[in-house]
Amino acid sequence: MRIGEEFLDIYSSPKVINNGFVINTNGENVPYILELGLNKSSILECNGWKDFIIKILWQHGINAASIQKNKEILQEYMMLGDFHWNWVKKALFYNTSEYNWFFLKTSDGVQGTCVTYHPKKSVFQRVNIFYIHYIACAPWNRESPLHIRKFKGIGTEILKQVQYFFLKNHHYTHGFNLHSLQQSQGFYEFIGMKSIPEYDNENGFFYEMSKENAILFLEGKNA
Repeated sequence: MRIGEEFLDIYSSPKVINNGFVINTNGENVPYILELGLNKSSILECNGWKDFIIKILWQHGINAASIQKNKEILQEYMMLGDFHWNWVKKALFYNTSEYNWFFLKTSDGVQGTCVTYHPKKSVFQRVNIFYIHYIACAPWNRESPLHIRKFKGIGTEILKQVQYFFLKNHHYTHGFNLHSLQQSQGFYEFIGMKSIPEYDNENGFFYEMSKENAILFLEGKNA
């Protein structure tokens, strides 16, 4: 895709809205910042995650053309349910005021990203919450026997910080909902989200975090 002036116009200057620490595989606390806003360099960096995946696959004798053929095996080893995601195209489609883009970054670059939509009605309480359109951590932060994991808990940290953002800035009720990839269902259930199959669709399996469980999640009691 050609990145022309029309494409660049959608970007806003990102601003740092929070900071903290994530843990690397050596058990060390590494500082991070959480940025809000469409950032051209961050979007392109996320699109480059595929290069890391392809490099790892090549190192293990699997070329990119074999991804579909070996889909089940690769899913087990690399969690490739989002391999086809194109962050540049997503930025073109999801850039209006209803959408917020968050990037969790360390000195090594973008470690995870989250795209939200709001307001969204809660299934449980019929009040306003937010919807997670997309969330992903960099592939090197996923558990895999094919490479050494770099950071732990990226997804959990993003979810917590994004909740804080909506509680503080929009005064929504605790909680959020999303459609999950199959690879992520276990994680969402572990942190306290409830599956609501009647809302499943082509985007995935529908989950919502109740107010009570969202509070527990932020307190670190079920994460």
